[in-house]
Amino acid sequence: MDWSLTSAQAAVFLHTESTGSTQDDLAALWQQTPTFTVLVADDQTAGRGRVGRLWHSEPDNSLLVSVLVSLPAALRDHLHWLTLIGGAAARAAIGSERVGLKWPNDVVVDNKKLGGVIGEYCGEADALLTAVLGLGLNLSITDFPTPTAASLASTGLPVPSRDELAAAWIAGLRERIAAFEAANGDPEASGVLAEINRHCDTLRPGIMVGRPDNSPVYGTGRAVLADGSLEVATDSGLVTVTAGEVSLFN
Repeated sequence: MDWSLTSAQAAVFLHTESTGSTQDDLAALWQQTPTFTVLVADDQTAGRGRVGRLWHSEPDNSLLVSVLVSLPAALRDHLHWLTLIGGAAARAAIGSERVGLKWPNDVVVDNKKLGGVIGEYCGEADALLTAVLGLGLNLSITDFPTPTAASLASTGLPVPSRDELAAAWIAGLRERIAAFEAANGDPEASGVLAEINRHCDTLRPGIMVGRPDNSPVYGTGRAVLADGSLEVATDSGLVTVTAGEVSLFN
């Protein structure tokens, strides 16, 4: 496959037919390669989503890509925003208003998951904090392990080439990270907070947020806040959730 569009967006472009995880491979290289080094795989045998969940993919029918990104060390407290920025850029790369975001890191259509972004911290060098962002996106898959999954093809959306989508995602990352850095890590001033709230499908009644160390929260998603948390209106008042898994309960 021709990867010329993605290569043009990457500082260094790497491609492999098969690997365990593009995340692991690229994280191992972070000290030897520059920001916006990109690794694409045709197939993954150990892909993962949030909290280590197995990520189902099919050779050539999924976009499997990871990229090294950096922020100045002065923005250490804002590093978690890279994953949220990655989700916003992925939604925009698809180019359909039907596509939304599910807090905190999923790309969805019709309440079904098309893909997701994971971010993992690598380390600090030369006053830069480096992380690896990974995007897994279902393109032409038709057989899913769960009824809550979908692909571009299964939902009737156009299916661009993997090269087109990867290039659009990386270009979107570059634009949004540059704006975020120029705004000194202020998601409101950079515009990314408004973008996420505008397209966040979690801002609706009837959601449940399962929290890792606390009881679930039931209510109406109100807003993604400037610290990246989710504000939920419940029968007992407003609750701010900093980490969790969103699902629908009605």
